[in-house]
Amino acid sequence: MEAALVHVRSDGKQQLVPLKAGKVVLGREKDCQLRIPSGQISRHHCELTTGGAGVRICDLGSSNGTFVNGQKIEEAELTAGDVIAVGSMLFVVQIDGEPDHIDPEELSQRVRSAASAAAEASGAGPGALLGNDDSSVDFDFDFDLSDDDDDQPEL
Repeated sequence: MEAALVHVRSDGKQQLVPLKAGKVVLGREKDCQLRIPSGQISRHHCELTTGGAGVRICDLGSSNGTFVNGQKIEEAELTAGDVIAVGSMLFVVQIDGEPDHIDPEELSQRVRSAASAAAEASGAGPGALLGNDDSSVDFDFDFDLSDDDDDQPEL
């Protein structure tokens, strides 16, 4: 099974983040495999586990929560096409190449719903994570998912 997260920006640009088999921690600390330096992201925000039967996500006690399809979760099994919201970051789950095409317009409503739910739960109010122009999700970032011990560059 091959799994990836697709970061979808408000301008329609997408960035594929392959997930290796095993555990991947998303957060802002240097020891996280998916590092996002944002105050809305906890030091160790959530963990994705990829293997055998599928992909699971587990919130690691984050301050602002982890959301799947607009629902705050502690732990959940992910399926292809699910929308994950952590802070202002929005990802679509891709499993074995599905969905093979992500239409930003079609996804827009689901993404806005997920972001609004995350913002409301964190006390920021509806739409706060996206802002008026969605600029909060308009940046590219690199991930070091290698098994080596080299330090990652700051994002």
